[in-house]
Amino acid sequence: MADDPSSTPTPAPSDALTSALLNMVQSASSPDIFKAQVMILRRLALEGNIIPSRIPAPRNISEIGGYINLLNTLSEPAMREQMLAGILGVAGPNPPLGWLSSAAPLSLVPLPNDRPAGPFQAAIPLTFAVRSDFSNALQSALNNLHAQGCMLPLMSNIYPLPPSAPNAQPPDDALPYLGRTLDIVPATALNDPSTDPVALARTAGSSDPYLPMARVISPGSVAVTPANWEALKCDATKCTPVTLNNASYVPIGPVLAAAGFYQASPPPQPSSILSTGWSHFTNLTGLVTGTTRLGDELSLLYNLSDINSSVFANSLNWVWDGTKFAKP
Repeated sequence: MADDPSSTPTPAPSDALTSALLNMVQSASSPDIFKAQVMILRRLALEGNIIPSRIPAPRNISEIGGYINLLNTLSEPAMREQMLAGILGVAGPNPPLGWLSSAAPLSLVPLPNDRPAGPFQAAIPLTFAVRSDFSNALQSALNNLHAQGCMLPLMSNIYPLPPSAPNAQPPDDALPYLGRTLDIVPATALNDPSTDPVALARTAGSSDPYLPMARVISPGSVAVTPANWEALKCDATKCTPVTLNNASYVPIGPVLAAAGFYQASPPPQPSSILSTGWSHFTNLTGLVTGTTRLGDELSLLYNLSDINSSVFANSLNWVWDGTKFAKP
């Protein structure tokens, strides 16, 4: 006896479509389908669903204002934009959670560090990170310094983007987060200029500022003419000038300037061994006063989702004013 067709339930069109999509994803055989698998799994992990729900149509403008004020207070600009898109029924400007973010055009490249022998060696990092568009120029500059018989221990103060939080304010100095700072390891100077790899020195008898100098540790392929120098030897409370006759030093400023890194002007002068301002260099190459936006600089190193969840999310339109990024 044939089965009664009416006794077999017919799947709803939406159920059939969902089943077909799942079968297609489960039998992945191409890179695009594998990406779809990753997207679905990320959405399930991050949101508990695959397709985000839409905010119900608001009853009045006050309700919309309440949503906006709440998300502003919570420092959630990305969610605010998605909420507005949900109300209007249009595609949001930011990729929702679960979509694969495109890689940033630049990255941080680790470079091997100089680690001369001495009591300071333990404080010197094995490597330091530099932005990929600065790395070749910096490595070339360091090679020139090595050819003169010097070593320059460096450290990169690069931090993760601070997360967004209620009432959180962006840091005054955004350059460390943009990969635009570099520091000489402070422990390598101000102890004993006759043996330290780095000294704060000036020509003997001059009144010039003390500048970072790399000591010639062993003669290199490029000769350095010895001269008489006055260098600083510091303790926890003061710095004392020390005369060094017939000593060989190479100014560090021009070496790092060849890679775009410069010391502040006028050069910071140490007052004790705890002073570190002299060791800090910044790279401002490519920053155009009144034109370069903070958001554009951040997007060179970070993807959009990381930027939108950071404390900088509400400052993306800030503009470089010649010394810092400021509200236009």
